[in-house]
Amino acid sequence: MSATPDRTSHDGFRPEVEGLRGVAVLIVVLFHAGLAGVTGGFVGVDVFFVISGFLITGLLLREHERTGRIAFLAFYARRARRLLPAAVVVLIVTLIAAMNLVAPLDRPSVGLDGAAAALSLGNIRFALASGDYFANVAAPSPFLHFWSLAVEEQFYLVWPALILIVARGVHARRRVVLALLGLVMASFVGNVVLTDLAANWAFYSLPTRAWELGLGGLVAVVAGAGIVDRAPRGLASVFGWLGLAAILIATFSFDQAMAWPGSAALVPAVGAAVLVASGRGRLGPSLLLATAPLRFLGRISYSLYLVHWPILVLAPFALGGQVDELGRAGLVLLSVLAATLSWAVIETPFRGPLPRLVSPPGRTVSVGLASILAVVVIAAAPSMGWGAAPAAAAETTASALIDTSDASWPDDLVVPLPSTGPSHQPAPSPTSPTTNPAPSAKPAASPVPRPVLPEDVAATGALSSDVRPALADARGDEERLRADGCLAFERVTVPPDCIYGVPAGAFTVALVGDSHAAQWFPALDRLARHEGWRVVTFVKVACPFIDMPVRNTALKRDYRECADFNEATIARLNAIRPDLTLVSMSRIAIHPLTTTDDTVAAKGAAVGRMLSRLSGRVAIIVDTPYAGRDVPACLSANLADVEACAIPQAVAFTDHLGALEKAAAKAAGADRIDLTQHICIGTPCPVVVNDRIVYRDIGHLTATFARSLAPALAAAIALILAR
Repeated sequence: MSATPDRTSHDGFRPEVEGLRGVAVLIVVLFHAGLAGVTGGFVGVDVFFVISGFLITGLLLREHERTGRIAFLAFYARRARRLLPAAVVVLIVTLIAAMNLVAPLDRPSVGLDGAAAALSLGNIRFALASGDYFANVAAPSPFLHFWSLAVEEQFYLVWPALILIVARGVHARRRVVLALLGLVMASFVGNVVLTDLAANWAFYSLPTRAWELGLGGLVAVVAGAGIVDRAPRGLASVFGWLGLAAILIATFSFDQAMAWPGSAALVPAVGAAVLVASGRGRLGPSLLLATAPLRFLGRISYSLYLVHWPILVLAPFALGGQVDELGRAGLVLLSVLAATLSWAVIETPFRGPLPRLVSPPGRTVSVGLASILAVVVIAAAPSMGWGAAPAAAAETTASALIDTSDASWPDDLVVPLPSTGPSHQPAPSPTSPTTNPAPSAKPAASPVPRPVLPEDVAATGALSSDVRPALADARGDEERLRADGCLAFERVTVPPDCIYGVPAGAFTVALVGDSHAAQWFPALDRLARHEGWRVVTFVKVACPFIDMPVRNTALKRDYRECADFNEATIARLNAIRPDLTLVSMSRIAIHPLTTTDDTVAAKGAAVGRMLSRLSGRVAIIVDTPYAGRDVPACLSANLADVEACAIPQAVAFTDHLGALEKAAAKAAGADRIDLTQHICIGTPCPVVVNDRIVYRDIGHLTATFARSLAPALAAAIALILAR
C-alpha cells in the first residue's frame, strides 16, 4: 500500500479518501492481532488496492492531460522517495531483530524472505511456498506483509506505460476506460478460475489482483471527467454509505475459511470503488471518514502497515511465549506509536527539503536501487552459512534407500506369509521408480511370537553431533515419494503407477492414505526389501481415505479431487488384489463439510466403510502422535537441552489419538497397527530417539526415524499374517 500522495491543489487530494485508508489499515492491523472480532480484516488490503488504483491512475492522467506525456523517471523517483526510506529502515530493523529472536534453523529462510521483500518479489516467494496466506499468518514470516507491497510495486512498473499507450490521441479518457474495462474483466475471470485451481497464486499475484487496481483506475477516470459531480448529491451519498456498509460487512462476516480472493472479493472492492466514487457529499460517508482520527490513521497508514506485522510476529519470541489478547492490544498501540515516529522522522522529511540532496530523478532512482541491493546482501547473508536446507531429501541414493546404517534386523523376526498362495498381480510397470533386482522369494514361515525389539533410548542433554538426520537436513528428510511423483497433489484424481520394494515379489503390500500414510513408506520399503515383497502406493496430500465429503483448507472448498482419487484407488486395489493393504491418515487433517460429521464416531464409521470395500487383508495404522511445534526449529534453539523440545502427552495425543482407527477397524473387521509406543517412548514424548530426530515438522516423521521403525512394523504385520 503506497504512501499518501502530496497534498497539492492539482493532484485531487481528498480527505475522506485519506480517512478510508485509515479504516483499511485499522481493520488489517486488528485482524492480524486477532482483536475485536475482525475475522475478515484481510479485506483491508483489497480496499487499499482500489485506493491505489484510484490515486495513481488519477495522477498519471492529470500529468498526461497537462503535459501530453508521462515522465517515467520522475514518476519512479517520486515513488522511491515516498516508499523506500521507511521500507528500508523497517527491513533492516526487522532483519536485525529476527536474526536474534527466531530459531537459528529459520534464520536463512527469514533472510531470504527479507531479500525477496526488498526486491518487491515477496508475493512470488510466498506464492511458491507451501500453505496459503492464512496458514502463513498462523506460522508467519516477519516479512509476509510485504507481499501486498510487492503487488503494488509491480503495478507501478506497468501502469504508467499502459496509461501512456492507451491515452494517446483523441478521446483519451474513453480509450482508457475501454482498456481498463478489458483489464478488469480479464483479471477478475482469471482470479475466479485460479482461486479454484491454485489459490496461492490467485491470492498473491498481480494478474489476479489487477482488477481491483483497475477498478480504482476506472473510478479515477470517471471522477476526473466530472461524471460523478453531475450525479444527484443525495443519490451519491446513499451509494457512498452502501459502499462503506459493504466494506464493514465483509470485515465482520468474512473469515479465513473462505476461498479468497475469488468472487467474494467483489464485496469489499466494489464497496470501496463506490465509496470513493460517491464524492464528498455533505450527507455522505465523508462525514465520518474525514474526521481527524481516521485521517491521522490514513496519514500514517503506510508506516503502520510496515511496522505492525514484525512487531506482532516477533513479540512472542522476545517475550518467551504466546501473547494474550490484552498483550496484543498493547502491541497494536505500540505499532501506532512506532508508525507515528516513522511517519514523522522518515516519511515526512523525504517529502520536504531532505530529498533535494538527491533531487535529480536519476540520482534518486540510483540511490534507491543501491539501498535495495544493500538490504538484499544483508538479508541473504544468513542463507550462505549454517542452516541452509539441502537441495535433496535423505532418500536419494541407493545406500540411503537400503539404509545399512540402521540397527541390524532382529534375528528372531520372520514375517510369516499366508498359505493362500501368491497374489494376482499385473506385470511390474517398466516405469517403476525402483530398479533393484529381485532376490529369491522367501518361503512361508511358521507363525512366530512377537520378537523383543531393541530398547529405545531418548536423548538427554545436548544434541549429539551424530544425530541423524543432521539438524540442518531434518526438514528435507522426507520419504522419496514426493521426488518420484508418487505423492499426488491437490488437483490429481488418478493415482500414479508406483511400485517399490521388490517389483517381482510374490507378496504385494499396498500403502493407502494421505501424507501421514506416506511417512510410513521408509519403514515399509525397508521391510519389503528385507522380505522380498512388492509395494504399491496410493497416497495423496491432505486426502483422508474416508467415505464423507471433506474440505481442503488450502483450496478452501469441497475436496472433490480427494473423493475421485479414493474411488480410483479402490478400483485399482480391487484389480491388483494386494495380499495386504495398509491404510493411514492424519486424524487432525480430516475436515468434514458438515459439523454433524465432525465426530470420532462419524469419521471412524466413514473410514470403516472405505476399508470394507477393499479385498484381502486390510490393516489401518494408528496416526502418529502430534508434535504441535516445529521440532527442527525448536532443537536449533535448544542445542544444549533437547529435552526442552519434548512434547507433552496432552499435545501428542490430542484429538483422540487411536480412537478413529479403532472405530474404523471394528466397523470393517480390519486389523489395527499401533506403533505409538515406539514413537512416544516416554512422558513427555522425546523428539530425539536413538540419536534420530523423530519429526521433520509439526506432525510428520523424518524418513530416517520412520525407517528405523521397520522392525516394529514387521512385528505388527507378522502378528496379523499369523492369525
